[in-house]
This record gives sequence, structure tokens and C-alpha cells, in this order.
Amino acid sequence: MDKYIEEFIFYGDDIRIERFPEQTRMIYANPPMTPLADDNQAISDALDNPLEAFPLEKQLHSKSRVTIAFDDPCLPVPLMLKDPRGIIIGALLRRLFKIGIPKDRITLICANGLHRKWTLRELSLILGKKIVREMGPGRIFCHDGTQESDLMMLGTTSAGHEVEINRSVIESDVTIYVNVNFTSMNGGWKSVLVGLGSWRSIRHHHTPHQWNADQSIMNPDKSPMHGILNEMGTLVRKKCNLFQIETVISNKIWPGPIDSLLAPISRSDRGSAPGIFTRAFLGIASLPPDSVKRFFRNHIVRSDYRLCGVWAGDVDAVHRHTLDALYRQQNVSASGQADILILGVPNLSPYSAQSIFNPILLRSLTLGYLMGLFKNKPVVKKGGVVVAYNPGIEKFHQGHHPSYVDFWNRDLANHYDPFDCFNELSEKYAVNPRYLEMYQNGFAYHGAHSLMNWMWSGRCLEHVSGVILAGAKQPETARKIGFKPAVDFASALDLAREMTHQNASITYQVIPPLFCIDMQSA
Repeated sequence: MDKYIEEFIFYGDDIRIERFPEQTRMIYANPPMTPLADDNQAISDALDNPLEAFPLEKQLHSKSRVTIAFDDPCLPVPLMLKDPRGIIIGALLRRLFKIGIPKDRITLICANGLHRKWTLRELSLILGKKIVREMGPGRIFCHDGTQESDLMMLGTTSAGHEVEINRSVIESDVTIYVNVNFTSMNGGWKSVLVGLGSWRSIRHHHTPHQWNADQSIMNPDKSPMHGILNEMGTLVRKKCNLFQIETVISNKIWPGPIDSLLAPISRSDRGSAPGIFTRAFLGIASLPPDSVKRFFRNHIVRSDYRLCGVWAGDVDAVHRHTLDALYRQQNVSASGQADILILGVPNLSPYSAQSIFNPILLRSLTLGYLMGLFKNKPVVKKGGVVVAYNPGIEKFHQGHHPSYVDFWNRDLANHYDPFDCFNELSEKYAVNPRYLEMYQNGFAYHGAHSLMNWMWSGRCLEHVSGVILAGAKQPETARKIGFKPAVDFASALDLAREMTHQNASITYQVIPPLFCIDMQSA
């Protein structure tokens, strides 16, 4: 019998223990960074000593108009037990009130970009119930990237990119952006330009021309998308007074005793054998495959990520500190690309937050986000194979993802090519009256959002010779998104070897938590 290694792996809503070939290279996340000793004190210090900017008390007076923008509940995944955005916004409101600025001159805007709008109950997951009660529905809004009356065009960059953002940013004496950095793709100029941008602007950097498998959006120094955002940022800087507050959180995902229960089994630096909780779970997991652990969906509501850093002030100055801390937490060095990359894929995308995970999100999560968790060069070789472990169920939220449903049923079959998809459909979907109505007055993603996920993952699909969906429950669904179905995990590994070679190098990026592999030459 071949030797093997046992390890946890996500499978949709389940967490399973599977057997990996002995030669599998397991790559694990760094340990969680030490959290701040006192979150409130750290936030106060950052506001008192902003980077390359004056404190708010020196910029504002009782007649000032202030906008506080904040990331939407798409990230982090899962949402936190103690979200620093709510803590920071509470501290900001206390300062603004102390300056003498009345509530009716302060506006809170959820920077949802072309994502769906959120209910006040959903926003309370970030802000907390106290802020929602205090500011009320009259001072808390969701951004709309399509309403002309809510937007203002700042101009066009030298490269011909239109820059249009929420009017409140221009009309406020100061716009304060409060950010939580879960990955290195976020923060910096992306916050305002995407979160508070319009379709007219976002279409310039969210295209297949800016997305490919070799230049991960997790690597902002080389990402074409971030290059355009930085170029646009120079125009925003000239015309708006921005005060950026960015936070970095640890990667301690599991709260309480669950953290011990789901510690990696085979990690060589554990220092000891699995604890009693892990042993118990191993015993349960040895039952037949149809006895599954609905652990993630049924028990994990909030993560235990902790605040590790907070900086305030100039956008670029703040973001340098953010990236430095993120790289220390998230980047793991490795050498030698793999023939086969194994990914456990949960039913959890940023765009299924408080919603339903669908097959298009499965494709973008696998190829865009998870395969894109690298710096320098992809973990899987050009022409290699990805094994994605997920049941691949066709299911959609009709209210949140209407354009996803229509694309899936009507247009997908004739638009596998990312460039044809963008050129032929993006503007049609963007101006579709039904999608506009549901985005503006309901809780639907913008019409072109489905195409963005399809195009992005399509560019990444070009890098590999194939993606195998291990444990596919609906083979036709797998084939429809361009994946090859396999009945179970073992069958998927056999097929991956057939598509490469019997001595293929295998890497399993052991997620969660999310982390980036800084891939060096062998």
C-alpha cells in the first residue's frame, strides 16, 4: 500500500480529513502575529500621530462636513468577532462630536463599489448596533456606482482612464476611509477608487487585460490593476482631502477551542502529537465518506482575527506600513513550482457573504483568489493541473445575483473567451434596466459583476492544462465552468497524474487561513 499523509481540507460546507500522497509538499501559513495589547489606545495613537498628514483636530472645525467611508461586509472571511472598523468609527465620531461637528454634517458611507448594497442589520455586523442606532438610517448610506447625481467626474488620466467617484468625497472637507486589510490586494488607492468608484471608472481596471495568472492581484507591485489604480490616485490626491485609516489583522481564524481542534495534523513543527480534540475529530472523520462535518456552516459564525496594526494619514504613507505588516503575516517563502496544486475550496466567497455560493463564484474563488495567493510567480507550473475540492452545486440567490443567473442560463455557453465576454457583454450588462433597478433600489450586485468574476477566472484558466473538481456532485455543473469532474479526492489525484505524469510534484496549500506563497526559483 502506498504511504500517505492525513490532513484537513475544506470541501464546500464540510471539513474533511483526506489522504495525500507521501511526497506531497504541505505549505502552511505563518503563526498569527501578536495582537495589539490595547486596540483603543493604538487607534488613539494613530489618530493623534498621523503619517504625513495633520491630525483631524487641526483640519476640522464645527462647520466642517465629514464623510466616513468603510469597507463593506464582503471581507474579512468570515467576519470578525470584534471588527476594528466599528471600533475606529466609534472613536472618530467621539472626536468629531468633541470638535463640535453635529451629526447632520457627518455622513457614513459603505464603500460597496459595484457590490450589492447592504441592510442596516448587515452593516451592524461591522459598525455595531450602537453606531447604527446613533447615526440612524438618515446618516448611513451605501454607495451607488451608477446614480449620476451621487457621482462626480474628476477628469481623465494621461493614459485615458476616467476617474469618477462618490460626490461626497469631493464635497466633504475631509473624507476618512476606514479599512481592514485581510489580503494585500486591498487598501491603498483601491479603497476609494473601487469602493466609491463608478462603473465608468471601474471598467478601466476590472477587465481581462489587467488580470492574468502570472501577475497576481495579491502582488500590488506588479499587478496591472493596481498600476492603473495608483495612476488614478494621483488625480484624486489633487482634488480631494483624504485621510486613510488602515488596519492589519492576524490570521487566527478559529475562535476558542476550535483553534486546537482544527490545528494542522501533519505539520512538522507542531512540536507534539495532535491534542485530544483533534484525536476525537480524527476518529469521527474515519467514518464512511457520507458522514460529513458541517462544521464550517453550522458552527463558525465569526472569526477570531485580532488587530495587529493601525495607521492613519496619507494614503501612500499609510499603505506602505500596511503592506509591510501584511507581508510579515501572510507571505511564506517556498521554491520550485508544482505540477499539481491542491486547493480545498469552501462554499465561501467574498461575494457570497450573507448570501449563496454559486458555480461562477466557485470558479473565481478557485482560480482568481486561491490560485492567485502567490507573490513572484504562480505556485503551479504553466501547463500544470489544479485539483479543487468542492461539490460544485448549481445554486443561486435570485435577488443578490440576478445577472449571474442570466449569464449562467443564457450567455455563458458562447462566451468562454474572457476578451469576447468583456467586449460583447460588459456594457450591455452594465446598462441593463432590470439589473440597474435591482442594484440601485434592491440588494443586487451590479450587472457587470458576474462578468468580472467569469473573465478573471477565465484568464487564470489559460495558465493550466486543466482544473479537476474533486468530489463533484453535479458533473455537468463542473464541465460548464470548464472543470473536469472527479467522483472523489483519490480519483482526482489519479486523473491529475494522468494529465501530468506519475512522478508529478504535488503541493497542497493548507488553507485556512489564507496566505501567500512567495515562490522562488528551484
